[in-house]
Amino acid sequence: MDDLGYHTIWDITGADAQLLKDERALHEFFLATLIRSKFTVLNHLVHKFEAGGEGVTGLYLLSESHLSYHTYPENRYISIDVYTCGKNNALINEGILDFFGENVQISTSTLTRGSKVSITG
Repeated sequence: MDDLGYHTIWDITGADAQLLKDERALHEFFLATLIRSKFTVLNHLVHKFEAGGEGVTGLYLLSESHLSYHTYPENRYISIDVYTCGKNNALINEGILDFFGENVQISTSTLTRGSKVSITG
């Protein structure tokens, strides 16, 4: 089995605070994006925090690994972690860019992982 993986980390600031509190909209977006990108969702869990900033955290268990996120509406910030094995996560990344729009600041980094990837540093 191919263990080549792509691990992308997202930091998005300037996102709409109401969207970052909306567990249903976030859940539907991430689930639809994963399905449209032809990843196999084994299970998912979303939790809405009621105290403090009313953020949302979500986890999607994939047969190819996982996608997770955590929002901080009070800071207009969301962190997203996408790790996929055996298949590139480019379609998921494109969906994220489209969903959060042009008025956000995005910092992203992708690592290539696996048993045949040379490790430097």
